[in-house]
Amino acid sequence: MRTTKYLLFAGLGVAAVILLTSDRAREIREYIEDNTRKNAEKWKRKLANIGSETSDTLADLKDILSNEIEGLSDDARKRIEHILNDTTKTATKIKENVSKQLS
Repeated sequence: MRTTKYLLFAGLGVAAVILLTSDRAREIREYIEDNTRKNAEKWKRKLANIGSETSDTLADLKDILSNEIEGLSDDARKRIEHILNDTTKTATKIKENVSKQLS
């Protein structure tokens, strides 16, 4: 059992050295890094679009509730507007946090 562990760790060490020092490994690392950057930018744009669309939708919903719906009491209307405002703030915070993490 002990010999197996030593051989396993020796094999992992050799693999790490090969991956860290060979030209092919450098190319693979660069390829992975480039793809990661591209995907991060793509996700950042998608999340920004989703955030903008969500903000627009919430603004439209708020406008409809405040102006066009009849029969809602002022208290109910204020509560719904409060929920929408909180949702907008939360969505903005999430968007900022995700943008920071993808940067």
